[in-house]
Amino acid sequence: MPYFDRYIALSTSQDIETTLVESHNHLIQVIQPLTDVQMDFAYEEEKWSIKELMQHLIDTERIFVYRALRFARNDKTELPGYDHETYNSESNAKQKSKDQLLKEFVAVHRATIMFFNQLPSEAIDRNGIASGEKMTVNQIAHIIAGHTQHHLSIIEERYLPKL
Repeated sequence: MPYFDRYIALSTSQDIETTLVESHNHLIQVIQPLTDVQMDFAYEEEKWSIKELMQHLIDTERIFVYRALRFARNDKTELPGYDHETYNSESNAKQKSKDQLLKEFVAVHRATIMFFNQLPSEAIDRNGIASGEKMTVNQIAHIIAGHTQHHLSIIEERYLPKL
């Protein structure tokens, strides 16, 4: 699972709930003080705005939870990847306010945590193939958290210093 290993490595805890809560809280702390104008900022031409990054995190989390649901329920159907650039261009993120994006992120994330918390232990270790790579339900939880951490680092390193 070479592509997703970089996200798993950024997961902050072996415990699923802890890592999901920590990544969520860190993102909220970074985004909360920003204005809507700052949320429209992209650090370079052709790069996504912070709003678009937020929508990307929301969309990706939904997709990965769907994958985890399928695998947890022992569905062996191979799942396709998705084009995050197309999703971004069709997301309408630029028209959303910071508050709308934060509310959506919080709602999706709460549902994610509830989903993983209710899984029986045998479902956590089930696996499937998505985007051409074999992954377990447990790994998906850590991919979600690490993916958020990855984009938080980009926001902190490339966006915030230029605001």
